[in-house]
Amino acid sequence: MANIRQITDWRAPTKIGVSYDKLLAAIGTQEFGATVRDSVLSMTAGARRVYLFEATSRESSTLQYSFCEPGVAELFPAYTRWYLRRDPVGDAFDATPHHCDVALQRVRPSDIATPSFRRVFFDDAGIVERISVIQRGQDAWRGINIARHASDGRCSDEEIGALIGLACLVLPMLPLNRRRNAAAQSLTITELEERFGTRCARLTQRERQVCARAASGMSVAETALGLGIAKTSVLTYRQRAYQRLGVTSPIALCALVTQ
Repeated sequence: MANIRQITDWRAPTKIGVSYDKLLAAIGTQEFGATVRDSVLSMTAGARRVYLFEATSRESSTLQYSFCEPGVAELFPAYTRWYLRRDPVGDAFDATPHHCDVALQRVRPSDIATPSFRRVFFDDAGIVERISVIQRGQDAWRGINIARHASDGRCSDEEIGALIGLACLVLPMLPLNRRRNAAAQSLTITELEERFGTRCARLTQRERQVCARAASGMSVAETALGLGIAKTSVLTYRQRAYQRLGVTSPIALCALVTQ
């Protein structure tokens, strides 16, 4: 049986400060999931897979972000259809029945009762451990799964402590990240540019273009490609816009034109 324990006390290591600043800046953008992944990698010996998700029940889960080996994403439909209800992560939901409850779950291949699930998602891929931190939100559970490959070994106690601290900072961001993404994506780039032009008259045309794409969730690389300019130029225009508008992150930009 998978090991589950409730988390009643946690601490974020000092080195998480830089990652936390980056996470706050990435909320509501396409860079958010990758920023979480980079934070996980910087605080551990490695991670083969990272998943961020929200769930309203054991049978209903929505994936916000995934980082995994090529080909694993093709297995997601089969997972949802055949294995979601059998995944031990559902037991961690039972261990967090109240708002703000947090639980840590450590799953090893031997904890997976369904042979085909164990073979496809663990044994064949060399996964030796999956760490899940689950937090009960007001209306749903929020979770992060981190899978370790045999080449990295199982997580140490120090790594577990760091992951708990990171998760307790990241998981409350998931609903906000989802809502900000939805608000920005409901508007076209042209509409966002027009709103920045109307509400933020101090911006130049290029700054409006860059801000509109940042508010919609586009990465720096995607913005540079779309506008035909260098990534360094995108960063320069964005920084100038931040200074003019008195904001410090894409989420703050999004709030200027979606509220």
